[in-house]
This record gives sequence, C-alpha cells and structure tokens, in this order.
Amino acid sequence: MRKRAVSLFAIVALIVISVCAPIAHCVAQTTPRKPAGLTLKIVKDDLVENGNFYAVRGSIYNPNAEGVKNVIIRYRIWKKWMGTDSHGSIIKETGGLVTATIKYLPPKTIVEFVATSHLAPVMSEASGLEPDPIDAEISADWDE
Repeated sequence: MRKRAVSLFAIVALIVISVCAPIAHCVAQTTPRKPAGLTLKIVKDDLVENGNFYAVRGSIYNPNAEGVKNVIIRYRIWKKWMGTDSHGSIIKETGGLVTATIKYLPPKTIVEFVATSHLAPVMSEASGLEPDPIDAEISADWDE
C-alpha cells in the first residue's frame, strides 16, 4: 500500500509540475517597455532668433500614466552642414545643436521648454543659407 501511495504522489507531482511550469514561465515574462523618450510628444516647437544664435521654443507632453525624468530635447539647426568644412568648425562638429533639459515631467502634463546654445549661429541673409526644418530628438528615463 505504501509503494502505491508513493507512486500516486509522484505521478500527481509530475502532472502538477508539467501544467504549472509553463504557466509560471509565461507570467514571469513581461513585454519590454518602450524607452521613455519615444513615448513623449512635442506639442509645438518654433525656431526663434536669440541674439546671434537660434533657439527653439516649444512644449512637450507626457501621455503616460508614469512620470519621466532626465528629459533631454535636442535639435540640430544646421544638420545638413554637419561634417562639411564650408561653414565653420562648430557647425561641422555639432550641426548647430541646441538642447533643453527637463528634470521631471509629470504624467499627463504639458511643459514648455527653450532649447538653446551658442552652437547654432544665425547666418546673414546675404549668405542665402536657411536652417533645416526642426526635428526633435528626445531621450528620457522612466521615473521608477
């Protein structure tokens, strides 16, 4: 009788393990989260002159249920001239980079920003050069 009980227990244990192990494995796997910067939305952005340099004024929206931190918004005003020698070393190296940093962006909130630097000079009208259309690059971390 004892051998039979042990055998029955072993069979039931194997059945439980074979049924529960795949379920536990599936529960343990979670879909990877998108990087926080990819979820943020630029609501508006405008290229403005700030003395002899360009800047970008705008607003950014966090549509998530969680806050994000260390938000960095980058624009390259002269991106098309990056890497070329014809318009100075600053534009060659940086593409006229302007940045804005936001320490914390609460959930479901719009925050205004100004992206500035001394790396995006205004060109004279005589040069005939026009800045590139502005396009933001956003990086951020989830606030966990």
